[in-house]
Amino acid sequence: MLPSYWESKNLIFSTFNTTQAELAKSLFASNHPKVAQDHTFRDWPICEYEALISKSALLKRPEDLEAFYLRKISTKEGDAIGYIQLELNFPEKECLWIPMLCLTPKYQGRGLGKEIVDSTLAVALEYAPFDKAMLNVYVENIDAFRFWFKQGFNQIEQFDDTEHELGRDYHCIVLSKGISR
Repeated sequence: MLPSYWESKNLIFSTFNTTQAELAKSLFASNHPKVAQDHTFRDWPICEYEALISKSALLKRPEDLEAFYLRKISTKEGDAIGYIQLELNFPEKECLWIPMLCLTPKYQGRGLGKEIVDSTLAVALEYAPFDKAMLNVYVENIDAFRFWFKQGFNQIEQFDDTEHELGRDYHCIVLSKGISR
Protein backbone atom coordinates (compact mmCIF):
# COMPACT_ATOMS: atom_id res chain seq x y z
CA MET A 1 0.00 0.00 0.00
CA LEU A 2 1.00 3.59 -0.49
CA PRO A 3 2.34 4.88 2.84
CA SER A 4 -0.43 5.92 5.20
CA TYR A 5 1.79 8.67 6.64
CA TRP A 6 4.65 10.81 5.38
CA GLU A 7 6.00 14.30 5.89
CA SER A 8 7.36 16.95 3.57
CA LYS A 9 9.11 20.17 4.58
CA ASN A 10 5.97 21.93 5.89
CA LEU A 11 3.24 19.31 5.68
CA ILE A 12 1.99 16.00 7.01
CA PHE A 13 0.16 13.51 4.78
CA SER A 14 -1.99 10.90 6.50
CA THR A 15 -5.09 8.78 6.09
CA PHE A 16 -8.53 9.93 7.15
CA ASN A 17 -10.08 7.68 9.77
CA THR A 18 -13.68 6.54 9.40
CA THR A 19 -14.95 9.27 11.75
CA GLN A 20 -13.47 12.12 9.66
CA ALA A 21 -15.93 12.26 6.76
CA GLU A 22 -17.28 15.61 8.03
CA LEU A 23 -13.73 16.98 8.08
CA ALA A 24 -13.14 15.85 4.49
CA LYS A 25 -16.44 17.43 3.46
CA SER A 26 -15.62 20.74 5.17
CA LEU A 27 -12.19 20.90 3.49
CA PHE A 28 -13.81 20.35 0.12
CA ALA A 29 -16.67 22.77 0.85
CA SER A 30 -14.17 25.57 1.51
CA ASN A 31 -13.72 25.69 -2.28
CA HIS A 32 -17.46 25.78 -3.05
CA PRO A 33 -17.23 29.28 -4.60
CA LYS A 34 -15.25 27.64 -7.45
CA VAL A 35 -18.39 25.74 -8.54
CA ALA A 36 -18.92 28.32 -11.29
CA GLN A 37 -15.63 27.18 -12.85
CA ASP A 38 -15.67 23.49 -11.81
CA HIS A 39 -18.94 21.69 -11.18
CA THR A 40 -17.26 19.08 -8.97
CA PHE A 41 -17.06 21.72 -6.22
CA ARG A 42 -20.81 21.43 -5.64
CA ASP A 43 -22.23 20.16 -2.35
CA TRP A 44 -21.89 16.38 -2.02
CA PRO A 45 -23.65 14.22 0.58
CA ILE A 46 -21.59 12.93 3.51
CA CYS A 47 -21.93 9.37 2.20
CA GLU A 48 -19.64 10.32 -0.73
CA TYR A 49 -16.81 11.18 1.68
CA GLU A 50 -17.47 8.07 3.76
CA ALA A 51 -17.22 5.98 0.59
CA LEU A 52 -13.92 7.64 -0.42
CA ILE A 53 -12.41 7.04 3.03
CA SER A 54 -13.53 3.39 3.00
CA LYS A 55 -12.26 2.82 -0.54
CA SER A 56 -8.89 4.30 0.38
CA ALA A 57 -8.55 1.95 3.37
CA LEU A 58 -8.85 -1.22 1.25
CA LEU A 59 -5.66 -3.27 0.93
CA LYS A 60 -3.92 -2.82 -2.41
CA ARG A 61 -0.78 -3.97 -4.19
CA PRO A 62 1.47 -1.82 -6.43
CA GLU A 63 0.31 -3.65 -9.55
CA ASP A 64 -3.42 -3.30 -8.83
CA LEU A 65 -5.38 -1.35 -11.43
CA GLU A 66 -7.33 1.73 -10.32
CA ALA A 67 -5.95 1.54 -6.76
CA PHE A 68 -7.54 4.52 -4.99
CA TYR A 69 -5.90 6.51 -2.18
CA LEU A 70 -7.06 9.54 -0.21
CA ARG A 71 -4.55 11.42 1.93
CA LYS A 72 -5.33 14.23 4.34
CA ILE A 73 -2.91 17.15 4.26
CA SER A 74 -2.12 18.96 7.51
CA THR A 75 0.35 21.58 8.65
CA LYS A 76 3.12 20.52 11.02
CA GLU A 77 1.03 22.25 13.71
CA GLY A 78 -1.76 19.75 13.04
CA ASP A 79 -4.25 21.93 11.14
CA ALA A 80 -6.01 20.01 8.36
CA ILE A 81 -5.75 22.13 5.20
CA GLY A 82 -6.78 19.82 2.37
CA TYR A 83 -6.49 16.44 0.77
CA ILE A 84 -5.26 14.69 -2.34
CA GLN A 85 -6.79 11.75 -4.17
CA LEU A 86 -4.72 9.32 -6.24
CA GLU A 87 -5.57 6.42 -8.50
CA LEU A 88 -2.62 4.20 -9.34
CA ASN A 89 -2.46 2.43 -12.69
CA PHE A 90 -5.35 4.45 -14.10
CA PRO A 91 -6.40 5.02 -16.86
CA GLU A 92 -3.57 2.71 -17.89
CA LYS A 93 -0.78 0.69 -16.29
CA GLU A 94 2.12 2.78 -14.89
CA CYS A 95 0.03 5.95 -14.89
CA LEU A 96 -0.71 7.93 -11.74
CA TRP A 97 -4.07 9.72 -11.93
CA ILE A 98 -4.79 12.67 -9.63
CA PRO A 99 -8.60 12.96 -9.41
CA MET A 100 -8.55 15.82 -6.88
CA LEU A 101 -6.24 18.14 -5.01
CA CYS A 102 -8.22 20.19 -2.53
CA LEU A 103 -6.48 22.93 -0.56
CA THR A 104 -8.42 25.41 1.57
CA PRO A 105 -8.30 28.95 0.12
CA LYS A 106 -6.47 30.28 3.19
CA TYR A 107 -3.45 28.13 2.27
CA GLN A 108 -3.48 28.68 -1.49
CA GLY A 109 -0.85 30.91 -3.08
CA ARG A 110 1.84 30.04 -0.50
CA GLY A 111 3.79 27.42 -2.45
CA LEU A 112 2.14 24.56 -0.57
CA GLY A 113 0.42 23.22 -3.69
CA LYS A 114 3.82 22.69 -5.34
CA GLU A 115 5.09 21.02 -2.17
CA ILE A 116 2.04 18.73 -2.13
CA VAL A 117 2.47 17.69 -5.76
CA ASP A 118 6.25 17.20 -5.50
CA SER A 119 5.99 15.19 -2.29
CA THR A 120 3.10 13.05 -3.50
CA LEU A 121 4.80 12.20 -6.80
CA ALA A 122 8.05 11.33 -5.00
CA VAL A 123 6.26 9.03 -2.52
CA ALA A 124 4.25 7.38 -5.30
CA LEU A 125 7.41 6.73 -7.31
CA GLU A 126 9.04 5.09 -4.28
CA TYR A 127 6.02 2.79 -4.03
CA ALA A 128 5.71 1.71 -7.68
CA PRO A 129 7.04 2.58 -11.15
CA PHE A 130 5.08 5.19 -13.06
CA ASP A 131 6.03 6.91 -16.27
CA LYS A 132 3.24 9.45 -16.40
CA ALA A 133 0.95 11.44 -14.11
CA MET A 134 -2.41 12.65 -15.40
CA LEU A 135 -5.37 14.71 -14.25
CA ASN A 136 -8.32 16.56 -15.61
CA VAL A 137 -9.03 20.24 -15.20
CA TYR A 138 -11.89 22.42 -16.35
CA VAL A 139 -10.77 25.23 -18.64
CA GLU A 140 -13.21 27.54 -16.88
CA ASN A 141 -11.11 27.09 -13.71
CA ILE A 142 -8.24 29.27 -14.86
CA ASP A 143 -6.49 29.25 -11.46
CA ALA A 144 -6.38 25.44 -11.43
CA PHE A 145 -5.24 25.27 -15.05
CA ARG A 146 -2.39 27.72 -14.37
CA PHE A 147 -1.41 25.87 -11.20
CA TRP A 148 -1.17 22.47 -12.91
CA PHE A 149 0.64 23.95 -15.91
CA LYS A 150 3.27 25.43 -13.55
CA GLN A 151 3.67 21.96 -12.00
CA GLY A 152 4.69 20.61 -15.41
CA PHE A 153 1.34 19.17 -16.49
CA ASN A 154 1.59 20.76 -19.91
CA GLN A 155 0.90 17.86 -22.28
CA ILE A 156 -2.73 17.95 -23.42
CA GLU A 157 -4.02 14.39 -23.70
CA GLN A 158 -7.66 15.20 -24.44
CA PHE A 159 -9.59 18.37 -25.20
CA ASP A 160 -13.05 17.49 -26.37
CA ASP A 161 -15.01 16.62 -23.28
CA THR A 162 -17.92 18.96 -22.61
CA GLU A 163 -20.00 18.21 -19.54
CA HIS A 164 -23.41 19.76 -18.99
CA GLU A 165 -23.92 20.11 -15.23
CA LEU A 166 -25.80 22.53 -12.98
CA GLY A 167 -27.45 24.17 -15.98
CA ARG A 168 -24.31 25.03 -17.94
CA ASP A 169 -21.43 23.57 -19.93
CA TYR A 170 -18.02 22.83 -18.46
CA HIS A 171 -15.08 21.99 -20.69
CA CYS A 172 -12.72 19.38 -19.36
CA ILE A 173 -9.19 18.73 -20.58
CA VAL A 174 -6.82 15.98 -19.53
CA LEU A 175 -3.24 17.06 -18.82
CA SER A 176 -0.20 14.86 -18.28
CA LYS A 177 3.40 15.05 -17.17
CA GLY A 178 6.19 12.53 -17.64
CA ILE A 179 7.58 11.22 -14.34
CA SER A 180 10.23 8.69 -13.31
CA ARG A 181 12.38 7.69 -10.35
